[in-house]
Amino acid sequence: MRSLSLAGRRLVLAFFVFALTTLAGMPVALAADNGPVGNPPPGSGQFLESWALSPTGSDPTQPGTRTALTYNVAPGAVQQDSVSLWNYSDVPLTFHVYATDAFNNGTGDFTLLPSDHKPTDVGSWVQLKTGIVDVAPKERVDLPFTVTVPKDATPGDHTAGIVASVPTDTIDPNGNRVTVDRRTGSRLYLRVQGPVNPSITVENLSSDYKGTFNPLDGTLEVTYTLNNPGNVRLGAHQVITVHDLVGREVASRKLRDLPELLPKNHFTVHQKFTGIPATLRVGTDVKITPFAAQAGVSGTELPSSTTSTTNSWAIPWTVILLLLLAVLLWRLRRRWQRSHPRAAPPTSGTERARPTPPAPGAPTNQPRIPDPVARSYGGRGNPAAAS
Repeated sequence: MRSLSLAGRRLVLAFFVFALTTLAGMPVALAADNGPVGNPPPGSGQFLESWALSPTGSDPTQPGTRTALTYNVAPGAVQQDSVSLWNYSDVPLTFHVYATDAFNNGTGDFTLLPSDHKPTDVGSWVQLKTGIVDVAPKERVDLPFTVTVPKDATPGDHTAGIVASVPTDTIDPNGNRVTVDRRTGSRLYLRVQGPVNPSITVENLSSDYKGTFNPLDGTLEVTYTLNNPGNVRLGAHQVITVHDLVGREVASRKLRDLPELLPKNHFTVHQKFTGIPATLRVGTDVKITPFAAQAGVSGTELPSSTTSTTNSWAIPWTVILLLLLAVLLWRLRRRWQRSHPRAAPPTSGTERARPTPPAPGAPTNQPRIPDPVARSYGGRGNPAAAS
């Protein structure tokens, strides 16, 4: 039996090794069936679509070294520049090129308005010579543009992007025919000269404590809104600290840095903490430390760190119920003891009960014992007393 058991183990081990080896090769085969990674093989009938748009550089054969289009201009100024559109595909492509405004989405990330939304800020100040561009395979096209700043433009940062998109019709999971706007672009940061007001605030800070049967394992949900009421782009470090009734720290979390919050933009932060003990009252501190956004015009004096605080009730209901139950049991026990007094212990059989002497002058019902002396003299009492 031992030899058969050993042989069985070897057979099972060989089976698992074979299965793992087979499964390890499956993703490669699936990737080859679903489409090429990189350049497709010649004669496959497949083609590669890839493109990029970047600020024009000095070398016409290489993308520009600028990470973004940045300008510091006065109201009413006119700024000229260009972007380069690269078609890395092996087929010609037709691009829609346009400028539009930027904003922070629900997660605080930088994004641009959809193509069917009309820009109202710096995106509307950009004029391109054409909105439709055909680019041959492996070729580059430079696209000049002009930024005309209104004379009444407000001081501070204005952010947009120049986009090259290729709309493509496709079928969604429900079988509907939809148009997917595949796009790439270059960010445009423009600061209008004038007074600046760098500011970032925490608003609508709230916390909600939810207890469990275990008073040491509650849940605290913290929600707040980061708002940029100023006119300068700012990044922010975020730290949330939770403390109990006496100020002891029970939890702390450093959140993902917000790279840049655009002026007049905001987004909501929601965090959940577990393992928070119920200490009647739980406090939450949110500390925000602003820092300069990476791209764009620098030289802005940063505001100082700010801390906002909120409190929420954290009632240990389990402990309170146990205490109430203990008090109730104690009161029931006392009531039962009063209604059932404890009986006196029985007297031992070898001991004679001693009669309690009557109080002086108190009548007694005990029989009178005859005096032997008085009986000798006929009841006349003590002869000494008589003489």
